[in-house]
Amino acid sequence: MSLPFEDTSPYLREIGIDRPSGMEFRPADVPAVRRAMRLIRGDIGAVLKYNPDCARDIPHETFMKVRKEKLCEWLENVLCITDHYMDPIMRAACGVAESVGELMAARVADQKTIIQLQEQVITEKDRQLSKVQETVKTGLKTYASSVEQKCSEAFSCRVQETVKSEMKSYAGIVESKCSEVLSEKTITAAVKSAVQAEDRSRNMIIFGCEEESDEIVEEKVSEIFTHLGEKPPVVLCSRMGAVARAGHRRPIKVVLRGSDQVKQVLRKAKNLKDIASCKRVFVCPDRSVEERQEIKKRVEERKRQRTETAREIT
Repeated sequence: MSLPFEDTSPYLREIGIDRPSGMEFRPADVPAVRRAMRLIRGDIGAVLKYNPDCARDIPHETFMKVRKEKLCEWLENVLCITDHYMDPIMRAACGVAESVGELMAARVADQKTIIQLQEQVITEKDRQLSKVQETVKTGLKTYASSVEQKCSEAFSCRVQETVKSEMKSYAGIVESKCSEVLSEKTITAAVKSAVQAEDRSRNMIIFGCEEESDEIVEEKVSEIFTHLGEKPPVVLCSRMGAVARAGHRRPIKVVLRGSDQVKQVLRKAKNLKDIASCKRVFVCPDRSVEERQEIKKRVEERKRQRTETAREIT
């Protein structure tokens, strides 16, 4: 492309116009454009006898004194620089802004997904505990009724030996049925699971809370609860694990008096993201190893699906 003043203009020789306008932005273009604009401002300052860094303050009347040919040279060179370099730079900036917006939206969606998964885990654990309790109650009622019926039939007999024999027989039946449906191992496992779930239901874990050498953990936890508008009585709170390296924030385990208080705090925990001092703070239930592995697996699966969808779109 033949440009005006291309053989004599130092500005165009400085940036080296070597491509058609409208191409994509190249990082190497930025220093060249800056050098060319400094040359133009320097030339304007020299001709008008003004400081080049204050070119925007030059009065309109002063420009009117410049020869038309010189003004045309400045204008055509500035238009050339804008067409070949500034437009691609602005388009690239717009693309970066759009990408940042998409990443922020994806982050918000991930946080909502994690909160929903937490609520689902809490609901499922409550359902499982209620089911175990109902099963135990129903089984005990059934076996008690069977024992009572058999004992009544035994005591109606007139011979003492028959009574003793029947009692042994019915005791064996009861023991056999109990062993089949509610063996010692099954009952132990159910009770152990229920107790552990009940213990964890009163706990919560706080991640991302800044750690200091002379800190008072109770005050930090109380401040977080205050941001959420809650003041539950705290039974125990402490950092988990050994003292870590500088900059690492160990999680805080908090024990409350009841599971209802924990649920109330967890419902409001999502509001911490709107508080400047708590943007990195995250509150979740005290989960078992199996629950943590399951949630991690679900999150990784969602990330994988989102990545595959993005690749298909591009």
